[in-house]
Amino acid sequence: MAFLFIVTLERKNGFDVMLDVNSSRYLVLLLLVGFLFPVIYAQTSDDISTLFQNAKNLIKDKQYEIAINELNKILEIDPNNLDALNEKGSIRLTQGKYVKAQQNFEKSVGLNPKNISGLNGLGTSLYYLDRYDDALDVFDYVLQLDVHNIDALIGSGNVLVKRQQYDDALLFFNIALEQKPDYIPALLAKAYALSNINQNSDAILIFDHILQIDLDNAMALNGKGQVYLELEEYTFSKDAFTDVLDVDPNNILALLGMAELNFLEDKNIKSDQLYDKVLSMDPDNVDALLGKANNQERLGHLDDSLKYFDEALEVDPDNLEAANGRDNVLKNEVNTSLDLILLITIIGSVTSVVSFIVMLIKIKENARLKDKVTIADEQIEELVDKFMKSSEKSKK
Repeated sequence: MAFLFIVTLERKNGFDVMLDVNSSRYLVLLLLVGFLFPVIYAQTSDDISTLFQNAKNLIKDKQYEIAINELNKILEIDPNNLDALNEKGSIRLTQGKYVKAQQNFEKSVGLNPKNISGLNGLGTSLYYLDRYDDALDVFDYVLQLDVHNIDALIGSGNVLVKRQQYDDALLFFNIALEQKPDYIPALLAKAYALSNINQNSDAILIFDHILQIDLDNAMALNGKGQVYLELEEYTFSKDAFTDVLDVDPNNILALLGMAELNFLEDKNIKSDQLYDKVLSMDPDNVDALLGKANNQERLGHLDDSLKYFDEALEVDPDNLEAANGRDNVLKNEVNTSLDLILLITIIGSVTSVVSFIVMLIKIKENARLKDKVTIADEQIEELVDKFMKSSEKSKK
């Protein structure tokens, strides 16, 4: 920059332009800027490199929140740093905070639409949020950019598992494993697929193989815990989830697994506390909202149960479990209301004005509840119809 100024100055001197005091000051200023800017830029680059390495080391030690803090420092220096955004999104995926992960990856892809790491992260986030068509669109786009991209192959296979196209899904996973036989994401995906078709022994063998490669792999431990939960081997399931929580006390998948385990063992208060912990970290977690709703229903707190089912449907309007749960609660409220009407009729005095008024109020409430049940039934029919059409479309 200083050199360019001097050349211009010489040309001006050829036209007899004189340097005054102010020109000299400008020259000094430009020389300082030309000298200091590269130094400051180099210092900033060094700071970012140091912070990123710190974050990597913290991730390796499973200290995810401290790693997030280091990445946030990078983003304060450079808000458009793709590596920091992608790494932050990956941590959120590991923690099970899928909405936050989606937000990080969307920003990354917005800055660079052909950013494959960001695209794969976005597809994975959408997959975990049950937005399978959107996820598949993202993975298809990645494979258009790179037909051999292993993460997009795995992502596509995961979506096919959800569509119950297991043979096609396993084909994708095997193609990925041909490229990298010990690639943990591909091994995890294959193990989860096998567990979905009740090949639990093979799934557990793969999870154990992963744990030989990475002793504390949270996804493998959570996978084992979930398989044992399905097999009603609660002791083994608890051991697996506990191993995860010993390393990462805030691991959402392990907390959800432990909460479900407590629910199945009729430990409703403990289960409720675990769901509360998940929701304190991720208020939009549908699994936790459904767990809370089921717990409250079992405890007889029907209004609270209905509230959590409604919240789950706000986050995921097409969630069939939430719609069915809401319908069951409304029907239970109708039955409770009918029982109360009958009780008032039996034990109350027919001539009692108070009993008569209460009975009228309950009859009106019951009519409103029946209307809600009718609406809920219609919504469920629509969801089932939508699901069937989606299944037929995917098979084509």
